[in-house]
Amino acid sequence: MKRFVALMVGVSLLCVPLFVRADAATPDMLVKNTVQEVIAALKQEKDKKKIQALVDEKVLPLFDFTLMTKRAVGPAWKTATAEQKKVLVDEFRDLLVRVFIAKAFTENGDRTVKFEPAKYAEGDDQVTVKTLILTQGKESIAVDYDLKKTAAGWKVVDLAIAGPRLGLDIYSNQFREPLQQSGIDGLMKFLEGKNHAAESAVAAATRKVEAK
Repeated sequence: MKRFVALMVGVSLLCVPLFVRADAATPDMLVKNTVQEVIAALKQEKDKKKIQALVDEKVLPLFDFTLMTKRAVGPAWKTATAEQKKVLVDEFRDLLVRVFIAKAFTENGDRTVKFEPAKYAEGDDQVTVKTLILTQGKESIAVDYDLKKTAAGWKVVDLAIAGPRLGLDIYSNQFREPLQQSGIDGLMKFLEGKNHAAESAVAAATRKVEAK
């Protein structure tokens, strides 16, 4: 549970700011130049619908969900058809949005972010941006961003929050069993089930809030 809360806090603070200043020269400056701006915006905005709109507009375009899905699926990705790959990417994106991004904006607290010295050289096309979330009265949380330079600019291809990476560690482990049992079709059903459960949980939470 503690790790899950850490994931929520990490994504709420740092997934959003990366896309706000797309003109930043380097990925580390992209983070540094925007994080305080976005934290301030989130503190002022309380409307959940507007926050969700912010997620859709600013957060989602930053991520390379295709590459994230490919990394999480592993070698089995090569055996999937084009249609299966599309389904996997769509389902994985929806799951990340529901579980790690959209829900993250319910977190509150007086937070600041410390940036580790960047290890980045001109010409590099991959870099990890290391940050530390500091929240008054709580343990600090390390959040690392794996970014890759693409034709569309720098994109996040994985996140390491309080240790494990979402794609290469957390979900790659969860995908292993359904892949071994039923292949790509089994993984698609697994993701669909995860999304259905997440959607039901969000709906239940919304009804509970509205009933108060």
